[in-house]
Amino acid sequence: MATKIRDEESRIVKECVERLREGQLAPWKVEDDLRSTYGMEIPVNFRIAALCRQHFIEAITGENFRYIFVPEKPYKERYLCAKDDFICELDIRDEKHTCSLCASELKPMNQYAPLVANYVGGQEDYFSYAGQVPVTGDVQKTFTNLLVYGTGLGPIGVTRGSFLINKLGGAEVKVAEFAAAVRCLGFLFQTEELRRKAQCVIEAFLPETKAKMQDKMLEFGGCISSVDFDHAETQRGFILYVDFVAEFTNFRGHGDISRAVGFIKPEVEKKLSSQGVHYELSVIAQGHDGDLKPSPRNKRGRKAMAQVRIPISDFKGLLKVDPEKFLSFVEVDGVGSQRLGCPFYSGMGGEILPAVYKATKVNPHSPLVSCFQNIYAEKDQGDVIYRVELPNIEVGVLSSREGLMSPVGREAMRIMGIQTAKEFAASVVAQVLAGEFNLALEISREKLYS
Repeated sequence: MATKIRDEESRIVKECVERLREGQLAPWKVEDDLRSTYGMEIPVNFRIAALCRQHFIEAITGENFRYIFVPEKPYKERYLCAKDDFICELDIRDEKHTCSLCASELKPMNQYAPLVANYVGGQEDYFSYAGQVPVTGDVQKTFTNLLVYGTGLGPIGVTRGSFLINKLGGAEVKVAEFAAAVRCLGFLFQTEELRRKAQCVIEAFLPETKAKMQDKMLEFGGCISSVDFDHAETQRGFILYVDFVAEFTNFRGHGDISRAVGFIKPEVEKKLSSQGVHYELSVIAQGHDGDLKPSPRNKRGRKAMAQVRIPISDFKGLLKVDPEKFLSFVEVDGVGSQRLGCPFYSGMGGEILPAVYKATKVNPHSPLVSCFQNIYAEKDQGDVIYRVELPNIEVGVLSSREGLMSPVGREAMRIMGIQTAKEFAASVVAQVLAGEFNLALEISREKLYS
C-alpha cells in the first residue's frame, strides 16, 4: 500500500528531497526545517518529514516503498497519570488511554513528537533511516541503512558515523564465505578406557557418517566441514562430546544439521554396540555445541569485520578530537568489558544488530550471540585504524523452510541493497562500525552524557 502525497504537499516534498540529495539538509533535521522554512506546525510536519525521507531514499536507491508506508498520523502524544505522577507516551492511534501502572484515566498533555528518530514508515515496527555507507573488500557496494530502533537517537548516531566514514573513504570489510552450524552428540561412559575406544570407533566411522549426513543437507547446500571431539569428567562418569560442524553459503542451516545429526545418532549407537563399547547415555548435547551461548567457541553464524583508516591529521580537522584520547577511550572501554568477565564486548552493536534483524525480519530475530562484538583501535604507519569484529552474525535471507520472511522484511532488504547472506553480514558490520565510531568520538570529545 503506497502512501499518497496530497497535491499541496508535493512541492514541499520535492524541494526537501532535492536539498537532502545535495547534502544541504540533514535527514534528522527535516521536521525542524519544515517548521522554520515552510511554517508547518507540529504535528503536521511529522508526516511530511517521513514522506520526504521516503522519497529521498527512493531517489538514491531506485527502490520504491510499497509495504513500509507512512500512516496518516505518524506521531506520539504525551499523557499524564495524575495518580502516579507518571508521564507516558502513546502512538496517536492508540485509543486505550489508561495508565499501565494503575489503570486510571490518562490526561492528554497536547505534546507531540515523531514515533522514532528519522522515521520513514511502518505501523507496528517503526522504521528509521540511518544513512548510507559504502563498503570495499570482500563486498563492494553502498548500503542504505534502515533500522527498527526505539525512541532514542541511535539512527542519528549511525547516520553521523556513516557520514564520517564516507569522508574517510568508506568501510573495508571482510566476511567469512560460509556460516557454521553445529550440533553435538554427547556420550557418558563408566571408564576412560570405554571413552577412548568409543572415540576410535567413531573416528573410523566418520567417512561413512559424513556421506550419509550429506544426503540430509542437500536442500540448503550444507557440507560437513569438521568433526571435533572434546572430553570432560564428572562424578557420573566420563563424557565424550562429538561436534558435527557444517558450512552453509546462503542459509542458516541449523535445522538441516540438527536433522542430519538426529538421523546419524542411532547409527553411531549401533556401531558402538557392535564393537562392544557400552555407554551409559547417548544424547544431543545442546550445552556443548555453542548454540546461542556467550562463548568464544560459539559456532553459529559467520564472522565479519569492518574497519576505517583515519589519518592523524583528520582527528583535529574533520573529527575534532585528540587521537591519543580516542585511542585511550577504546582501550578503557575494552578492558572494562573484560573485567566484567565478558568474552566479547557489546556496545552500540548490541542495539544496532537487533534493529537490523527487526527491520529485515530475518529469521530468527536477533539471537543473543549475534550481538557480540570486539572493538580495536591501533596506530598503523602514521594513521589510526578503528575496527569492529562480529564473530557470529546469524543470517538466512531467503524465505524457505528455515523461516518465512514478510513482504515488509523483503522490501527493507531491497531498499538496503542486500541480496545475499554475505551482503547482509557486510551491511550489518558496516552499520555497527558507523555507530560505534560515532559513539567513541562523542565520548572522547566529552559531548555525550554531559
